[in-house]
Amino acid sequence: MRYDAVVIGAGLGGLMAAAKLARSGRRVLILERKALPGGTSYVFRRGGYGFPMGPLGFSHPGRVRELLAEAGVDEPLDLRRASFEVRAPGIGAVISRPLAELEAGLARLRPGEREGLAQFFGTLGAAMAAAKAAGPERRGAAAAELTRTPSAAVLEGLIADVPLRNLLGSMGSGPPWMSMLNLALMWDVMSEEGIWTPARGVHVLADLLRDRFLAAGGELRLGAGVGRILIRGGRAAGVVTAAGETVEAGAVVSNADYKTTFLDLIDPADVAGIGGIDLGALRTAPYTGSELCVYLGVKPEAVDLSALGSDHLFYRRAAGGGGEAGPGDFGRREIEICFWSRKVPSLAPPGRAALVLRAGFPYADFAPWRTGEKKRGDGYAAVKARLAAALVREAETVLPGLSGAVEVMEAATPLTYRDWGGRYEGSVAGWAWEAGGTAAFADRVLVRTPLPGLLVAGAYASTELFLGGVPTALFTGSLAADLVNGAVSI
Repeated sequence: MRYDAVVIGAGLGGLMAAAKLARSGRRVLILERKALPGGTSYVFRRGGYGFPMGPLGFSHPGRVRELLAEAGVDEPLDLRRASFEVRAPGIGAVISRPLAELEAGLARLRPGEREGLAQFFGTLGAAMAAAKAAGPERRGAAAAELTRTPSAAVLEGLIADVPLRNLLGSMGSGPPWMSMLNLALMWDVMSEEGIWTPARGVHVLADLLRDRFLAAGGELRLGAGVGRILIRGGRAAGVVTAAGETVEAGAVVSNADYKTTFLDLIDPADVAGIGGIDLGALRTAPYTGSELCVYLGVKPEAVDLSALGSDHLFYRRAAGGGGEAGPGDFGRREIEICFWSRKVPSLAPPGRAALVLRAGFPYADFAPWRTGEKKRGDGYAAVKARLAAALVREAETVLPGLSGAVEVMEAATPLTYRDWGGRYEGSVAGWAWEAGGTAAFADRVLVRTPLPGLLVAGAYASTELFLGGVPTALFTGSLAADLVNGAVSI
């Protein structure tokens, strides 16, 4: 059967593209290998709790509402703004407040840095203005210069205090590592736009888009993966499913991440000689790293949760030094503690609390345990459990009694993000945010690919999360639909 478009993956970008196309009268099929829609923007259930598989909230709520409306979604989202705090040796601050308030608070905390703070926040404000003026495509000399400028170089010349410099440059306790453009975008999200969560959880966006897609006559197949993209005459012509079925389509929209799309779903021989496709450069282009995530259902009367004055606490107990922290040494690494059930009370049983613990973790440390798709070598489960327990013990240094309060516990490793999340090498937050990290890609928005007939959507369809992850996914899905419909040209 031939469709106007086939969409690979029912993540938010794919759902947005499909719903908008179906609403315009197109015949659309979504193929999703998992049993649920939403990709990583969904929840899983354990012991009466609902835990997030990926994002805990999103920014630019006004833009999100506008994008959803394009797909016919007009239900109220009942949003609540989340609060964020950093607590580490030598520094502590609530960072989810307007930049002017943050600057004043930091100046009181470090009066000797007042002049440097004023200069840095002035530079940051100018970078924010330049990023917004450039638009999503980030065209123009000012945006290009910010993309090449390391935030560390700017801060080192202005701020002497290392913990303060780290907070300003990483929005946490680690060394500055972003480009000035990405740092400006992230501070705009954190302090000005805010990060918001629907009362029912982020997964409500996927549910609403799915319902609109189906109501418009779209076809959704769950548990139906794609084996490869079908290419004929130098253009995408459909897909071959994992079960071997050929599905013809006028256009293919891939909600798989960019690397998975080109490195795993396309036969290199099919694109040999097509201009603009450099698989070698794509393979070496950096993505953001992966993480270890532990989900906890706890008895609140058995643990002291008073340290969680904010919804999210970025916490580092001990200063670094003496080399890199070992795999299970979370004391010298930053961990995030999210009071999940405060954000979405309905996803915890009555009288119970839910927490999400996260810490960056290299994919390479877990790669040897992967013996195939969703297959693990002997000993993986024991290592996963040991590291999860170590992360819980570290969180217990700020939440006394935590270990004894746990009644439900689940963990996700970089392999989980790779095989269940569908992210290349378990990446969790798009392309690398360092200065020059995506220099090989002339365009920031990658929705239109060098292969005719193939578009991509989702958080990885842009080398910069200019609106944050969720709204960027929706934006690129909307743009993909417009390109299929011939409504825009970029």
